[in-house]
Amino acid sequence: MDPSSPHLSTPQLLEVVHRHYPSYVHSSEEGYGSSEQYQRLLKARQEASSGSARWEELLRRLEEALPDCRAEDWTALFSNDNCWRARMYLPEPPVLADGSKEVRAVVVLVSIIAPVFVLYSALQHHVGRRASPSRTFYSDIPETRPYVEKIEPLVRSSLQVQRVPTEMLFTPVPDIQCGNVHMGDAQLIDCLFTDDRW
Repeated sequence: MDPSSPHLSTPQLLEVVHRHYPSYVHSSEEGYGSSEQYQRLLKARQEASSGSARWEELLRRLEEALPDCRAEDWTALFSNDNCWRARMYLPEPPVLADGSKEVRAVVVLVSIIAPVFVLYSALQHHVGRRASPSRTFYSDIPETRPYVEKIEPLVRSSLQVQRVPTEMLFTPVPDIQCGNVHMGDAQLIDCLFTDDRW
Protein backbone atom coordinates (compact mmCIF):
# COMPACT_ATOMS: atom_id res chain seq x y z
CA MET A 1 0.00 0.00 0.00
CA ASP A 2 1.23 3.47 -0.88
CA PRO A 3 1.84 5.30 2.43
CA SER A 4 0.91 8.60 0.76
CA SER A 5 -2.56 7.31 -0.16
CA PRO A 6 -5.58 8.33 1.95
CA HIS A 7 -5.82 6.77 5.38
CA LEU A 8 -7.80 3.63 5.86
CA SER A 9 -11.15 4.60 7.31
CA THR A 10 -12.46 3.54 10.69
CA PRO A 11 -15.02 1.17 9.07
CA GLN A 12 -12.22 -0.44 7.01
CA LEU A 13 -10.09 -1.01 10.11
CA LEU A 14 -13.09 -2.39 12.01
CA GLU A 15 -13.66 -4.80 9.14
CA VAL A 16 -10.04 -5.99 9.45
CA VAL A 17 -10.52 -6.58 13.17
CA HIS A 18 -13.70 -8.58 12.58
CA ARG A 19 -11.86 -10.77 10.06
CA HIS A 20 -9.43 -11.76 12.84
CA TYR A 21 -11.64 -11.93 15.95
CA PRO A 22 -14.98 -13.74 16.35
CA SER A 23 -17.78 -11.44 17.51
CA TYR A 24 -19.44 -11.93 20.89
CA VAL A 25 -17.24 -14.93 21.78
CA HIS A 26 -14.89 -14.92 24.77
CA SER A 27 -11.46 -16.46 24.24
CA SER A 28 -12.23 -18.98 26.99
CA GLU A 29 -15.36 -20.25 25.22
CA GLU A 30 -15.49 -23.46 23.23
CA GLY A 31 -15.16 -22.76 19.54
CA TYR A 32 -13.11 -19.56 19.89
CA GLY A 33 -9.78 -21.25 19.04
CA SER A 34 -11.22 -23.14 16.09
CA SER A 35 -13.13 -20.18 14.65
CA GLU A 36 -12.28 -19.03 11.14
CA GLN A 37 -11.35 -15.58 12.48
CA TYR A 38 -8.96 -16.81 15.16
CA GLN A 39 -7.31 -19.26 12.77
CA ARG A 40 -6.75 -16.34 10.39
CA LEU A 41 -5.15 -14.37 13.24
CA LEU A 42 -2.86 -17.26 14.18
CA LYS A 43 -1.78 -17.58 10.55
CA ALA A 44 -0.97 -13.86 10.38
CA ARG A 45 1.15 -14.14 13.54
CA GLN A 46 3.01 -17.19 12.20
CA GLU A 47 3.69 -15.50 8.85
CA ALA A 48 4.92 -12.35 10.59
CA SER A 49 7.21 -14.40 12.83
CA SER A 50 8.83 -16.15 9.90
CA GLY A 51 8.90 -13.11 7.60
CA SER A 52 10.44 -10.43 9.76
CA ALA A 53 13.33 -9.39 7.48
CA ARG A 54 11.75 -6.01 6.65
CA TRP A 55 11.14 -5.33 10.33
CA GLU A 56 14.75 -6.17 11.18
CA GLU A 57 15.89 -3.86 8.38
CA LEU A 58 13.77 -1.06 9.84
CA LEU A 59 15.39 -1.56 13.25
CA ARG A 60 18.81 -1.31 11.62
CA ARG A 61 17.81 1.90 9.83
CA LEU A 62 16.45 3.39 13.06
CA GLU A 63 19.70 2.65 14.86
CA GLU A 64 21.69 4.28 12.05
CA ALA A 65 19.44 7.35 11.91
CA LEU A 66 19.36 7.78 15.71
CA PRO A 67 22.81 6.69 16.96
CA ASP A 68 22.29 8.46 20.29
CA CYS A 69 19.20 6.32 21.02
CA ARG A 70 18.95 2.73 22.22
CA ALA A 71 16.61 0.51 20.19
CA GLU A 72 14.95 -2.49 21.83
CA ASP A 73 12.80 -4.98 19.93
CA TRP A 74 9.80 -5.80 22.14
CA THR A 75 7.91 -7.87 19.57
CA ALA A 76 5.89 -10.65 21.22
CA LEU A 77 3.82 -12.30 18.49
CA PHE A 78 3.67 -15.53 20.50
CA SER A 79 1.43 -13.83 23.07
CA ASN A 80 -1.60 -11.61 22.43
CA ASP A 81 0.20 -9.04 20.28
CA ASN A 82 -0.71 -8.34 16.67
CA CYS A 83 2.23 -6.08 15.99
CA TRP A 84 5.93 -5.66 15.70
CA ARG A 85 7.05 -3.42 18.54
CA ALA A 86 10.18 -1.36 19.21
CA ARG A 87 11.10 1.05 21.96
CA MET A 88 13.54 3.79 21.05
CA TYR A 89 15.06 5.06 24.29
CA LEU A 90 16.12 8.68 23.95
CA PRO A 91 19.45 9.95 25.31
CA GLU A 92 19.22 10.10 29.08
CA PRO A 93 18.52 13.59 30.38
CA PRO A 94 20.76 14.93 33.15
CA VAL A 95 19.96 13.94 36.72
CA LEU A 96 17.97 16.69 38.42
CA ALA A 97 18.93 18.41 41.68
CA ASP A 98 16.67 16.06 43.67
CA GLY A 99 18.47 13.03 42.21
CA SER A 100 15.64 12.11 39.86
CA LYS A 101 15.56 11.76 36.10
CA GLU A 102 12.95 11.24 33.41
CA VAL A 103 13.46 8.27 31.07
CA ARG A 104 11.94 8.96 27.64
CA ALA A 105 11.06 6.56 24.83
CA VAL A 106 9.27 6.62 21.50
CA VAL A 107 7.38 3.38 20.88
CA VAL A 108 6.69 2.03 17.38
CA LEU A 109 3.83 -0.45 16.85
CA VAL A 110 3.34 -1.90 13.35
CA SER A 111 0.24 -4.04 12.86
CA ILE A 112 0.61 -7.46 11.25
CA ILE A 113 -3.07 -7.57 10.20
CA ALA A 114 -3.37 -4.14 8.53
CA PRO A 115 -0.86 -1.81 6.83
CA VAL A 116 -0.88 0.68 9.69
CA PHE A 117 1.33 1.82 12.56
CA VAL A 118 1.25 3.86 15.76
CA LEU A 119 3.88 6.02 17.40
CA TYR A 120 3.56 7.10 21.01
CA SER A 121 5.78 8.62 23.66
CA ALA A 122 6.37 7.09 27.08
CA LEU A 123 7.86 9.14 29.92
CA GLN A 124 8.80 7.65 33.28
CA HIS A 125 10.16 9.44 36.35
CA HIS A 126 12.98 7.60 38.16
CA VAL A 127 14.35 8.25 41.63
CA GLY A 128 17.15 5.83 42.40
CA ARG A 129 15.74 2.34 41.76
CA ARG A 130 12.14 3.44 42.06
CA ALA A 131 10.11 4.40 39.00
CA SER A 132 6.72 6.04 38.75
CA PRO A 133 4.05 4.65 36.42
CA SER A 134 4.80 5.49 32.79
CA ARG A 135 2.92 8.41 31.25
CA THR A 136 1.84 7.67 27.66
CA PHE A 137 1.16 10.31 25.00
CA TYR A 138 -0.35 9.41 21.61
CA SER A 139 -0.14 12.96 20.27
CA ASP A 140 3.24 14.53 19.59
CA ILE A 141 4.85 16.23 22.58
CA PRO A 142 7.83 18.62 22.66
CA GLU A 143 10.06 16.22 24.63
CA THR A 144 10.05 13.60 21.87
CA ARG A 145 8.94 15.46 18.71
CA PRO A 146 12.43 15.76 17.12
CA TYR A 147 12.81 11.98 17.33
CA VAL A 148 9.29 11.21 16.13
CA GLU A 149 9.97 13.41 13.09
CA LYS A 150 12.92 11.15 12.18
CA ILE A 151 11.25 7.85 13.08
CA GLU A 152 7.93 8.32 11.27
CA PRO A 153 9.26 8.66 7.69
CA LEU A 154 11.56 5.66 8.19
CA VAL A 155 8.65 3.48 9.32
CA ARG A 156 6.49 4.65 6.39
CA SER A 157 9.14 4.10 3.74
CA SER A 158 10.51 0.83 5.10
CA LEU A 159 7.22 -0.97 5.58
CA GLN A 160 4.78 0.92 3.33
CA VAL A 161 2.36 1.58 6.20
CA GLN A 162 0.20 4.49 7.30
CA ARG A 163 0.05 6.11 10.72
CA VAL A 164 -3.38 5.72 12.31
CA PRO A 165 -4.72 9.15 13.37
CA THR A 166 -4.91 9.43 17.15
CA GLU A 167 -8.66 10.08 17.10
CA MET A 168 -9.25 6.69 15.43
CA LEU A 169 -7.11 4.63 17.80
CA PHE A 170 -9.63 4.59 20.61
CA THR A 171 -12.70 3.68 18.56
CA PRO A 172 -14.71 1.16 20.63
CA VAL A 173 -14.99 -2.41 19.36
CA PRO A 174 -17.62 -3.60 21.87
CA ASP A 175 -18.27 -7.06 20.39
CA ILE A 176 -14.65 -8.27 20.62
CA GLN A 177 -12.72 -9.79 23.50
CA CYS A 178 -9.09 -9.02 22.78
CA GLY A 179 -6.12 -10.22 24.82
CA ASN A 180 -6.62 -9.15 28.42
CA VAL A 181 -9.33 -6.61 27.53
CA HIS A 182 -12.85 -7.61 28.51
CA MET A 183 -15.59 -7.71 25.91
CA GLY A 184 -17.20 -4.29 25.81
CA ASP A 185 -13.93 -2.50 26.60
CA ALA A 186 -11.80 -3.24 23.50
CA GLN A 187 -10.66 -0.43 21.22
CA LEU A 188 -9.11 -0.44 17.76
CA ILE A 189 -5.61 0.04 19.17
CA ASP A 190 -5.98 -3.10 21.32
CA CYS A 191 -7.15 -5.25 18.41
CA LEU A 192 -4.87 -3.99 15.65
CA PHE A 193 -1.73 -3.80 17.82
CA THR A 194 -1.65 -4.79 21.50
CA ASP A 195 -3.41 -4.06 24.76
CA ASP A 196 -0.03 -4.01 26.54
CA ARG A 197 1.14 -0.40 26.19
CA TRP A 198 3.23 1.68 28.56
